[in-house]
Amino acid sequence: MSYPQRSWDDGDVEVLPKRLWAGGVATAVVAAGIAIVGVLIISNVFDLGIQTTQRSGALVDNAMTIIPVCAVIAALAGTALLHLLLLTTPRPATFFSAIVLLVLVVLLLQVFLAAGGVVDHIATAILYAAIGLAIISMLSGVSRTAVRPASQGGWGGRQYDGRYDQRYGTYERPYNDPYAQQDERTTRYDPRGPQGGGGRW
Repeated sequence: MSYPQRSWDDGDVEVLPKRLWAGGVATAVVAAGIAIVGVLIISNVFDLGIQTTQRSGALVDNAMTIIPVCAVIAALAGTALLHLLLLTTPRPATFFSAIVLLVLVVLLLQVFLAAGGVVDHIATAILYAAIGLAIISMLSGVSRTAVRPASQGGWGGRQYDGRYDQRYGTYERPYNDPYAQQDERTTRYDPRGPQGGGGRW
């Protein structure tokens, strides 16, 4: 199911900072977990090193701490970027995904351009890509739930003009009484009729 991407561009929604940053913190926790699992697999299972983005091909020292911390910082920085885009751009999730993907591609290129073994390059790139794609996916989902129709007065004194309901519809669903209209199949037969002469009633 797709959701409309909304922002202040139309002046009809407002951002929910608490919900946005709660989602950002949750994303940071998940990203750190992915980093820890990835480091354990690469270092202990395959006995490989995790490379930095330096051209010398140096390995990350104390990767079990540094990589998860960097993942948390990246997730929180992504949340700040998303917050800014929600306030300023017409399609915040699209621009957010594009920006973070570009940063991720540059990071992966630096890994492959550095000195070192090909296997180490591939393992490091997979780990960084997994963390980056997880951040993009989760924060893009958060962006769809971190806005709501602007209340009366709106943000910054704006007046709600009803354009949100016209474009996206209201949240209220009309109540349909199942007994309002009787179906022919459920109508009881009265041999006396409406006036006692037989028929349906």
